Amino acid sequence: MSGNHGAPARGIFAPVTPRNPSEGVRMPMFPGRMAIALPALLILLCLSAAPWTARSAHAAQPVQPDKPDQPNPQSPQNQPRPSMRLSACPDRPNCVTTQAEGAVRDGQYMEPLPFTGDAAPAMRRLAVALGALPGCTVTEMDGLTVRAQCRSKVFGFIDDVVCVADPAASVVHLRSAARSGWWDFGVNRDRAEQLRRRFLGLAR
Repeated sequence: MSGNHGAPARGIFAPVTPRNPSEGVRMPMFPGRMAIALPALLILLCLSAAPWTARSAHAAQPVQPDKPDQPNPQSPQNQPRPSMRLSACPDRPNCVTTQAEGAVRDGQYMEPLPFTGDAAPAMRRLAVALGALPGCTVTEMDGLTVRAQCRSKVFGFIDDVVCVADPAASVVHLRSAARSGWWDFGVNRDRAEQLRRRFLGLAR
């Protein structure tokens, strides 16, 4: 018998008493669990790093400058403004027009009135010249359009005069027609020629 007879036997289930109280209890190692935990930790690290890698690659791409808007040829503001078309003359010898497509019979067509400079001042000069003709009263002046009524001295017949400027061609188109009757004895053509002379005289 040894001198430690009174000490309890140290079996495999006996608690381990540290030699130094400050060392604490030593925990056993579990190699099997560590083998499972390490791959799982690596997977979590890879998943957490993936979004940062994608953001870094996106930030590294050069910023493309915005392309200027290309003009749309179908847009209304890019379409050419259609020319003002006067009503066609009736098939009677009591009307004249400066638009060939509006002359439906011989003797109705005449040359348009040319002008120089801006269209707006030219139309103001035209309104003055038209209002100075005998029996004519300007009834409307709207931008590039001038309208007037001319009444004959003897019978009081009314003729309608419409003048429209074409800035692109630097000409004024006109239409002068009787409201009623078949033949005007050439009154509308004579009036249009007087207007031409007055207009060209004011232009100089």
